[in-house]
Amino acid sequence: MDARSLEIVGAGLRQASRRSVVPVARMTAVGAGVGALIGVLAAVFVTLVAQTTLTSFAVVLWGFVYGVLVGALWSLFRGLVRNRPELVTTEIVPTHYELRCPTDELSVAQTLLADATDVEDARAERTILADALQAEENQRHAA
Repeated sequence: MDARSLEIVGAGLRQASRRSVVPVARMTAVGAGVGALIGVLAAVFVTLVAQTTLTSFAVVLWGFVYGVLVGALWSLFRGLVRNRPELVTTEIVPTHYELRCPTDELSVAQTLLADATDVEDARAERTILADALQAEENQRHAA
């Protein structure tokens, strides 16, 4: 059996739109949490290195507050920019797949099609078209 004699072809193509939307509220909350962590780390660094008139607790508290504010605002604007309505991804997906092969290799193609568990997702239908390559070659020779 020659690998060049088998073709897996997506047929019945349709256009599907897909939006990978992360809710703005979730993105803002995660950004606020990350900002708080960075703010607390910066505040701990400031309390260890610099001399301030505030107590260490006050510096850490203000680092937390500023971190939450900056992180939340940054993520809010980032979420608003990433979730624009015109950012819809469209792709062409097949509704079913065809396995094309010569007639003498039909049993091998049926075995391969039956063993294809990674394609089993109930969204795609699989069929076998025997002699598809031979019919295409005959059309080329006739022209």
